Amino acid sequence: MINYFAMNDSGDHRTDSTEDPPHFGLSGLEGVDELSSRVLRAFRRTIHLNRQLTVKTFAEKGFHPGQAFILRVITERDGISQRDLAQAMHLSRPRITTMLQNLERTGVVTRRSDPTDQRLTRVFVTDEGRRLDRELRSVWTEYANVTIGALSEADRLELERLLDALADHIQEALGEGTDS
Repeated sequence: MINYFAMNDSGDHRTDSTEDPPHFGLSGLEGVDELSSRVLRAFRRTIHLNRQLTVKTFAEKGFHPGQAFILRVITERDGISQRDLAQAMHLSRPRITTMLQNLERTGVVTRRSDPTDQRLTRVFVTDEGRRLDRELRSVWTEYANVTIGALSEADRLELERLLDALADHIQEALGEGTDS
């Protein structure tokens, strides 16, 4: 039996099992029709398996998906402030600082004070960071091809439509409105 509440050394939930996660009482929710309940279970299973495959794929390259996401954002927005990076990644400033310290130690980013506003720290990608970003993009390409790319074009179009609609409903429930 898998302990789904177990944590690894860094405090993250373990994702080392391909066993489906338990439903955590999602079956027979009061006030939820059976179809919605089944869709919720399928969505949760997809999220769980997606995370496992993402972590496994990047671990094979010695990287963590979160670092790959951050490096991608920094590469696209070279010189971004740590505050804006935290906001873009939906992470706390202390968490971003820790991740950036790790990236800085490996030589893929540098941080410098903003010359016009000393309260801001700007993050820049190094040549090594650009090289690594290209390598990680190929990992994302491979990942996309064996997951989403394995679906038919019609299924991808329908999945895109449905996920966009779901995201709009979630965004509305969060009180953020929609971008559409």
